[in-house]
Amino acid sequence: MRLTETGDLEGKVTVTYTGLEGMYQRLDERHADDVEKKKFLEERVKRQVPVAAEVELVNQPDWTGSETPLVAEYDLKIPGWAVNAGRRVVLPAGVFTAVEKHIFEHANRVHPIYFKYPYQNEDDIRIELPAGWTVSSVPPAHVQDSHVVAYSIQAENGKDALHLSRKLTVDFLILEPKYYPALRNFFQVVRSGDEEQIVLQPGVASARN
Repeated sequence: MRLTETGDLEGKVTVTYTGLEGMYQRLDERHADDVEKKKFLEERVKRQVPVAAEVELVNQPDWTGSETPLVAEYDLKIPGWAVNAGRRVVLPAGVFTAVEKHIFEHANRVHPIYFKYPYQNEDDIRIELPAGWTVSSVPPAHVQDSHVVAYSIQAENGKDALHLSRKLTVDFLILEPKYYPALRNFFQVVRSGDEEQIVLQPGVASARN
């Protein structure tokens, strides 16, 4: 993807659904027409971005396969993703993080914790910066491994580009309520890591505008 001088994040995104994740997408949409399937996939990406985003599916995913991954390709634009902070610009380390923002917010839980199936989400994002822009600072990498759940996020400064990597693993189906406080604390760590800020220094011409 690329960051514009006005703070928009835009570019190409490929989402690959494998295993049960791919199977359930196909089952959910097996009776839908092409228009409905397109909207379904676009809405899934929109729900993963914590702010309003413009999403357009640009390929024809294989909806009939039973073992092959379901691959969806998009044009994506997130207006105003980076914001001015004085003479600098900041943006979050996490991009596709909206689902985790509001999970397990309540302090107490009576019923067991249930997930439909174990899953892993892995993001690998390269963001090109405008000409003359530099990275002032990136947050420290976060790694949290609690065996049944694990999380890592890292922002790396490359030449004229940022590399963002994030992985979230949920490896259980059901947990007793007594484990809820630990699980809630884990997702608070996830939210904190996702909201860490990357600081950019615009070029001289951009800073004057």
